[in-house]
Amino acid sequence: MALHRRAILGGLAGTLPAPLAFGAARTAPWPGGARGAVSLSYDDGLTSQYQYAPPALRARGIKASFFLTLDNMQDRVAEWRAVAAEGHELGNHTVHHYCGLPTTRPERFVQREVVDAQVRLNTLFGRQPRILAYPCGVTDLGPGTPNDQLHLYAGLLREAGFVAARISDGPPMSRRYARDHRFALNAIAPTYATEDLSEALAYLDLTVARGRWANLVFHGLAPTRADSGDTANAVHEAILDAIAKRPLWCAPIGQVLAHLGVGGPIAPKAG
Repeated sequence: MALHRRAILGGLAGTLPAPLAFGAARTAPWPGGARGAVSLSYDDGLTSQYQYAPPALRARGIKASFFLTLDNMQDRVAEWRAVAAEGHELGNHTVHHYCGLPTTRPERFVQREVVDAQVRLNTLFGRQPRILAYPCGVTDLGPGTPNDQLHLYAGLLREAGFVAARISDGPPMSRRYARDHRFALNAIAPTYATEDLSEALAYLDLTVARGRWANLVFHGLAPTRADSGDTANAVHEAILDAIAKRPLWCAPIGQVLAHLGVGGPIAPKAG
C-alpha cells in the first residue's frame, strides 16, 4: 500500500499548555456541550478492522466511518453488514484503491472507480452516505495545476451526487472551513508511521482548544504492530480513551456534516 501523506504539525505538542484548561470560557458549538468534534476513519476495508475496531468502539459507545475498497471487502460482505448494523458508516474508498491518477479521461475514472463503487455499496448494504476518502489522499486527477486537478475531481463528485470527500492531511478544521472545503476535508493518520501517541494527543488537544473538528485515520489493526501502517490494538484503544477523556463529540463524518448543514447523508442507526 502506498504511503499516505501525513500532516506536518511543526512541533505542535510543545505549543500547547499542559494540561489544557478544558473548562476555559468558550461557546460550545458542538452537540452535548462538547468543545470540539472528532471523527474516526478506518480506510481500505481490511479484515483486521472488522475484527478489532467494532469491539473497541462498542465498549466506548463510539460510532465511526469505515471507507471500503471493494477489492478488499467483496469476500467479507456478511462481516461488513454486521459493522453497518452497529450504526457505523460505510464510506467509499473506490474499487481498486489506485494512488496514481490518470491525466486523461477523468470522467471515466470517476465513473468506474467511485460511482460504480457507490452503486455496489448501496446494493450490498443499503443506502450509504455519498462520501469519498481519496485513496492515498491524492487528488491530482486530470491535467493542470494541483488546484485545477482538485477542482475537476470535486466537480465530478458533485455531479455524481457526492456530498464530501476526505484527504489524508491537514490541521483540525473550523466549521466554516469544513463547509467551504467539503471535498478536501482534512485528516491525519497519526499512527501510520509510529506508535508514538504524541501527535494524536496534540491534535486532539488543539481541536479542543480551538473548538474545531478533527479526523483521525487508521488502517490495519493488530495485536502488535508488524507493518508500516499498522496500529497496535493497545495504541488504538489508548487513542479512543484519550478521546473519551476530552470534551469532544465523537461521531461519523456524515453525522458531523449533517450537523454542519452539509449535504444530506443518512444518519447512523442506533445501536
